[in-house]
Parts: sequence; C-alpha cells; structure tokens
Amino acid sequence: VTALDDRLLSGTGIFAVYPHRRYLPAKVRVFVDFLVHWFRTRDTV
Repeated sequence: VTALDDRLLSGTGIFAVYPHRRYLPAKVRVFVDFLVHWFRTRDTV
C-alpha cells in the first residue's frame, strides 16, 4: 500500500551519507549500490 502518492515530488534528491571511502565497510558499499540500482530502475512520473 502506497501512502501519500500526491505528496511525492519527482526530481527530488536522495543522499547517502557515510564515512570516508577508505574505511567504508563492504556491507555499506553493497547497500549503496543496491539503492542506486533500485532507484534507477523504478518508473518515474
């Protein structure tokens, strides 16, 4: 169930804030890559 569809704005940014890449745990990198892929493959209005 999707709520507040009329409140969603197209073109809004989503930012992932995480520590310096040198000390980035693999699980964080995998999660960020997942989010990038997920949002790129969603239908946009």
